[in-house]
Amino acid sequence: MRLTINQEDVSYSLEGERTLGEVVHGIRSWLAASGFVITGLSADGRDLLQASPGSWDAHGVESVGALAVETTHTGAMRIAHWRAVETWLSLLAGQMGSAPGEGGADALADLLDSLPQMVEGFAANPFLPPGSDAAGRFVSMFGGATASTVRAWPADTRREAAALVAGLLTLVRARIEDASHPQEALARCAEGLKGSLAELKEVSVLLQTGRDRPAMEAVIRFADLAQSILDLLPFLPPDPERSRLFSALTPVLRDIVAAFTSKDSVLIGDLLEYELAPRLEKLAPFLGRAS
Repeated sequence: MRLTINQEDVSYSLEGERTLGEVVHGIRSWLAASGFVITGLSADGRDLLQASPGSWDAHGVESVGALAVETTHTGAMRIAHWRAVETWLSLLAGQMGSAPGEGGADALADLLDSLPQMVEGFAANPFLPPGSDAAGRFVSMFGGATASTVRAWPADTRREAAALVAGLLTLVRARIEDASHPQEALARCAEGLKGSLAELKEVSVLLQTGRDRPAMEAVIRFADLAQSILDLLPFLPPDPERSRLFSALTPVLRDIVAAFTSKDSVLIGDLLEYELAPRLEKLAPFLGRAS
């Protein structure tokens, strides 16, 4: 059986797979490990994605002459989605910039009709920082609105709405830029991590001397930085060692959350200084070699 991925011949060897379904499962798992998903699949010209698996997955491998697979990276799919959101928000911004009674009412109506899909997209591929309420405020303002009601908004309301749309545009464009150049973005995060490590080692002392506010500010800065790094990982080439080190952080982070829940300041400080910080120090070099 000839195997092509994105129209390129791929050499392979079977490891006990006897049916087409088993082969496809193996290919899908192999691609997923590198962050790719199957977007097209055909056997001898037959589109398998448009057919029920039961109609082809039990076919013997020997009965298939050619298997063609089309793939795309999950990171590329996210960027494409964010670009669609950017276009939609840009069009909405243009509508909000026109004076009441001006502009194309039909264009604004079309944009508002597609608002539910955009909101679903916000949730499926978020670009807002953790804890941001911008999406909620956006839905509260535009949800259920019609072109005529938006056109009739007072000037202050229109300015507020325009500012909200502009803010969302800034955020989604920043995500697109970082995702399109993940090595550069990760390098900035790696620099920030150095300062965060020094702060985390001081949290224990801050908590024990009653300076809770600067201690929490240091933890929040680290949490924001960690989230930024995690957001970039899907756009980077696979690195098994980096993935292993990130996995090792998970139980420590769970313990820290539990310590915060029980308000155990001593344990929080100890976990940050003696458990989290050393692991981050081991991880830092892998962030710098993202390319």
